[in-house]
Amino acid sequence: MTVFATDIVAKFAVDAKKDYVTAFKDEGGLIGAAQINTPLRLAHFMAQTLHETGALTVKVESGRFTAKNLGRMWDGGNWHRYFENRAACVAMADQCAIDNGVALFSLVYGSRMGNGPPPSRDGWTYRGRGILQTTGRESYTRFGKRCGVDFAADPNLVVSAAHALKPALAEWSDKNCNAAADHNDIELVTRLINGGVVGLDARKAWFAKIWPFVIGAPQVKTSTAWKVQVALGKLGYDVGAPDGVVGSRTRAAILAYRAKLGLPLNPAIQDDLLAALGIV
Repeated sequence: MTVFATDIVAKFAVDAKKDYVTAFKDEGGLIGAAQINTPLRLAHFMAQTLHETGALTVKVESGRFTAKNLGRMWDGGNWHRYFENRAACVAMADQCAIDNGVALFSLVYGSRMGNGPPPSRDGWTYRGRGILQTTGRESYTRFGKRCGVDFAADPNLVVSAAHALKPALAEWSDKNCNAAADHNDIELVTRLINGGVVGLDARKAWFAKIWPFVIGAPQVKTSTAWKVQVALGKLGYDVGAPDGVVGSRTRAAILAYRAKLGLPLNPAIQDDLLAALGIV
């Protein structure tokens, strides 16, 4: 049975916003046009989507940060350049309770990503929205041109039923995420979408749920990536706990194993690797 994006939404995003549900019906065939046309590509795209949107329940980035939230952001090193010290960052929680994050986003997103300085409030206007959290005036403008929709003039069009898929798929295509998905490299997909690896474990968890559903398997242990991890682990290579998701440790183990056997040095799971490991 072929699984579509709508099936994944129905299975894993039961509280999804109505506009998102409508968008994923994809009557215009946008997902196919973006070449998300294999089970692996679809699973990776939807894992990123469900993480970025809280299972399609978040349309716009929330600015209601608590002191605990802000402390976590400071401890993670995210906003050191914008505040004198941790106490100053945490103190912004009082302002967030008043204005829902207008001052905070204007500050931390100001003067970058194409946004004007904090007084322009561009950071607030062009905060994260939509399926892959489009952020910054530059992105709203660029994807607006790509999609033929003036997102910069009306940012809320990014989360409308008619257009929500468009900027997300434009970003996915522009960053060549399909190629990373083809290698089952969720760390690289995450870096392309996020600019870092924030939330990587959560994204892996989404993929681990979605992938078996997409291929009609009862559990992730049926995947080729999982079998490779188990085989390499038995040979003494450090792949961490097998999870069916190829990350940096698995790639390093593959390269080390290939080097030992004199196989071509690339981190991909290909027929020569499977043959060497005795995986069919």
